[in-house]
Amino acid sequence: MQSWVRYIQCSARGFLERAVDGSGPPLVPYGGMFSSGNSGKSPLVAATYYFNPSSASVTANRPEGVYVSDTNPLTANNPIDSDRSDDNVCTAPDARKGTCYEASECVRRGGMPMGRCSDSYSGAGKNSGAVCCLFDVSCGETAAEKFIYFRNPGYPEAYDRSRICRTKIGKISPNICQFRLDFRTFDIGKPLEGNCSQDIFTISGQNENHIIPKICGLNNGQHYYIGVDESGVVSLHLMMLGSYRRRFDVLITQIPCQSENSAPPHCLQYYSGTHGVIKSFNYDYSEDELSSDRNEGYPNDVDYMMCIRKEPGFCSITYELSSDADGTLPFAIGSGAEHIAGFSAQWPVVAECRDDFIVIGGMRLCSGVGKLNVENTELADNGLLKLTNRQENAFGNASSVHRTVMTDTTPGPFQIRFVSNNAKNARGFHIGYRQNPCK
Repeated sequence: MQSWVRYIQCSARGFLERAVDGSGPPLVPYGGMFSSGNSGKSPLVAATYYFNPSSASVTANRPEGVYVSDTNPLTANNPIDSDRSDDNVCTAPDARKGTCYEASECVRRGGMPMGRCSDSYSGAGKNSGAVCCLFDVSCGETAAEKFIYFRNPGYPEAYDRSRICRTKIGKISPNICQFRLDFRTFDIGKPLEGNCSQDIFTISGQNENHIIPKICGLNNGQHYYIGVDESGVVSLHLMMLGSYRRRFDVLITQIPCQSENSAPPHCLQYYSGTHGVIKSFNYDYSEDELSSDRNEGYPNDVDYMMCIRKEPGFCSITYELSSDADGTLPFAIGSGAEHIAGFSAQWPVVAECRDDFIVIGGMRLCSGVGKLNVENTELADNGLLKLTNRQENAFGNASSVHRTVMTDTTPGPFQIRFVSNNAKNARGFHIGYRQNPCK
C-alpha cells in the first residue's frame, strides 16, 4: 500500500512540474476506480480522488473571520468586484460548478481538480494549465470559494449516526452581499407534528435582521438567499439525532453586491422566469416511505418571504393550485386543514386565519373545507368557512377542475409571505405561477 501511495504522489508531483504546452493528455476525471486502466487520465486527479485534501486540513488555509482572497490568482490579481465576465467559472464533467485555478493552486486550497478549463478561458493565457476546481466540505470543515458543496460524511452514501455537524463559509471578498444555498439533495429527519425534534438545520452569522427559519425533513430543490453584507463568516449547523438515512448536498454560491442575480432584501427565496412552482418546506415525502400525517407538513414557527422577479413585458401574475396525474395537489394551511369525511382541505379562502396563513397580493389565505365537485360549490352551513361572492370571484372554486387561486397586479417583485405557529401544523402549499403579458 505504501509503495502505491508513493507512486501516486510522485506521479502527481511530476504532473505539476511538467510544462503545460497542450501536447499532453487531456485532464479528465480519474476513471481507474471504475475501469481496468487509467490510460489518458491525469495522475493528479487520481491522487485527489484517493487523498481528498478537503478531508485533511482545509481550514489551515482559511483563518476564521478572514477573507481567503480578494483576488483570483488566475485573473492577474483583478479584484472580484462584480459579476463581470465570470470567465473563471467552469462546469465539471459531473455538471457541478467550479472555479478555474492552476492545478497546484487548486490542491493547495483544498480543492479537487475535475477536468481542464476551456481553452477560451483567458485568465492566464490559453495554455495556462488551469483546471476546474471543485470544493466539497463536510462536518467540521471551513471554506471560502465562489462555489462550495456542503455534503454529509460519505456522500453520496447515506449517513445514519447522531452528530452535530457544522461548517463555516467565509466570504471571498468584502463585496459579497448574499449567499445562495441550493438544496440539491436534502433529506434529513422528518418533523413530528411540525416540530423538528430529531434533526434540525439552522444558519447563523448572517445579517442580524435576516431571520432564517429552522427546517427539517425532505427539501430537495428548495433554496435560500442569505444576506451577508454585514458579516464575514456564516455557519451552517445540522443537528442529527438517532437513526435516519440522511443525505444532503447543498451548493453555496457567493453573490456580489449590485449583482443582477441578487435577491431583493429579506426575500428568503427568489424565483425568476415567467412560470414556475413554489412549495412549502417538507411538502414532499419519499416514495419509498409510508406517508404519515404526523411527519408531513411544514415546520412550526416560521415566518419568511418568497419573491418572484417581474419579467420585462409582464404586468401581473396568476397563481393556481398545482396538480399531477391524480388531480389537484393538497392545499392545507392552518386551523381549517382538518380532514372531514366527504370533504377535502384544499380550498384556500380569505379568512382571519388565527393560526398559520399565507399572504398573496396583500390577502391572507388559509384552508377552507369544501366538496370537490363543480356541482356542489356551496359550503355546508354547519360552522365551516363559507366563501363570499367577492372571494369566489377572486379565487374561483379551487376544485380539481378550476384550480385558479388569484391574480396579483402589484408593482413587483411579486411577494408571498408564509407564517406558521405551533398550534395547527398541516401539509402545506404547492402553488404554480405564471406571469401575464402587459396588454
